[in-house]
Amino acid sequence: MKLIVKDSKFQEASEILLKHFAGMPEEELEIYPEYTEKSGLKVLKYGTNVKIQYHQEVQYYRALGMVFGHVSEDFSSAETACTSRLGAMFDCSRNGVLRVETVKRYIEYLALLGMNDLLLYTEDTYEIPKYPHFGAMRGRYSKEDIREIERYAAKFGIELVPCIQTLAHLRTFLRWPVTEPMRDNSDILLVGEEKVYDFLEAMIRSVRASFSGKRIHIGMDEAFQLGLGNYLRKNGYQDRTGIMKKHLDRVCEICRKYDFDPMIWSDMYFMLAAEDGRYYNVPEDYEWKEEDRPDPEINLVYWDYYNASPDVYRKMVHLHKKLSGHMYFAGGGWTWNGIAPNYARALETTRVGTKVMKEEGADKWFCTLWQDDGAETPMETCLLPLTYFAECAYEKEVTMERLHDRMKELFGSESDDLMLLDQFDNFQPEDPHNLKSANPSKLALYQDPLLGIFDGQFAGKGLREHYRELADKLEVCLKKEMPKRTGNLLAYYQKLAAFLAEKAEMGLEIKSDYDNEDQERLRQWADKRIPECLEMLEELRERREALWMEECRPQGYEVLDIRLGGVRNRLESARNRISRWLAHPEEPFEELEERRVCFWPDEGRIYSFNRWEQIVSASNINEL
Repeated sequence: MKLIVKDSKFQEASEILLKHFAGMPEEELEIYPEYTEKSGLKVLKYGTNVKIQYHQEVQYYRALGMVFGHVSEDFSSAETACTSRLGAMFDCSRNGVLRVETVKRYIEYLALLGMNDLLLYTEDTYEIPKYPHFGAMRGRYSKEDIREIERYAAKFGIELVPCIQTLAHLRTFLRWPVTEPMRDNSDILLVGEEKVYDFLEAMIRSVRASFSGKRIHIGMDEAFQLGLGNYLRKNGYQDRTGIMKKHLDRVCEICRKYDFDPMIWSDMYFMLAAEDGRYYNVPEDYEWKEEDRPDPEINLVYWDYYNASPDVYRKMVHLHKKLSGHMYFAGGGWTWNGIAPNYARALETTRVGTKVMKEEGADKWFCTLWQDDGAETPMETCLLPLTYFAECAYEKEVTMERLHDRMKELFGSESDDLMLLDQFDNFQPEDPHNLKSANPSKLALYQDPLLGIFDGQFAGKGLREHYRELADKLEVCLKKEMPKRTGNLLAYYQKLAAFLAEKAEMGLEIKSDYDNEDQERLRQWADKRIPECLEMLEELRERREALWMEECRPQGYEVLDIRLGGVRNRLESARNRISRWLAHPEEPFEELEERRVCFWPDEGRIYSFNRWEQIVSASNINEL
């Protein structure tokens, strides 16, 4: 297809997006873009002529996606956007630093969805001159990388917003011995120390040299132990809200020096105000002291990926309005549940949260795509919740049918196929939206085959059969025609489901066979079943590595490699231990003599536990 766009600024990007749509008819399409003061867009297609009215530049590209999806028919459509800023935050700090080409592809996706912000979350994965340890061996972005991304985003009317940390979440930098004078503790900077502000100025100066926009997200979240480490020894106990306020004022002063308008996560103001220190537990009638309030021009980011109650969202919006006249809402795509995405929770919290934002007139939103505990879930899984999030800004109500149609129209993927990934963790009927974020797939993958911490919890849950059925469903999906990336993603998860079908109840079965003195079944484990699992694991590892290397820079993959290597080694050790015991069955098999206990008191439920080092063993890994 040949495009003739009657406004040259849209021509190049329009042709780029056309490449996403295969099998287009051989014809010439004339497109007439027209700016309108009204929020939203209108499309009118008649024959080979298309008129697109848009309010935001990116909305032209959203409309263009509709045209490509219905290129063989005449149609008209109109949408009103309830947001002035709509974006996605990509986590590039939890080991998976997205390749520049990957980020460019996501920029194209954002354009098709009508999202005008890309927030690049980089704790220490960018360069700061004179601080060579910052981001060392972490796959950090160079200034040239960021400028290339920003230029590409600008083609589609998308602003690239730097998201950094200026207080906490700096553990990977503060691990280096040269940072000792700047540490309050292992994760938090030493507030009040001049060396810290020299460092922060160098940080913000470096960001200014890479990014051209005025907005900057400076973090400031989850500094739970602020003022309680080296700060306490140096200064004695100080009011922690006051510590936070002084530090924020100082950092904002640096931001303004470099012509940045800062925004921060709001949680520390709430956690310090709540009696129990919990973000969402501040009473609705709470009033902050005047001296404790942030600068009224600061943009506060209210993050909430957890609640399914409209009342919670409504209360939190009202409290934020007391603190600042400027608020962003950050929802969540739940790409951080463990090994697989938690789609059910993402869709439900997005549905409820965005509905309240519309009612309250909160018109700046972005969807966070975190990668907690090592980026184990491929970022490609974000496409389904991200599409749903975007549709909530343009539609009064987003049905699963609407989500299916948009995924198929824009990306060629079946949402029903992708929703199968939700079944890795979501199969407990008492929690249909998996609001407790149960992640049995991660627990089953990593726990020890002879010393399974979660075996007591898994008993009677039917995990083997569940994952066997899921593997079969995914195998059926793979017979369909689909985009290569979707096929590679589903092929990896099919291998994972098949592997979990064998490993999830392995510990329970081996323990039962030992207790029943069934040496023949134990011999089958050593001679056949564990070796078969090892072959499956190698296929799984190869697929995961291929996904990672296409999506992210290689730095950081070593963590997944080590983890999957640990699974392999412990399976081999279990096989060897069983074989040795079978040679001397009169001796006790010490690991299997111990009674299994439940991890959680509620034996009927599996909950969330997303710390690898505490899943693999009850022994000490990361403490003295």
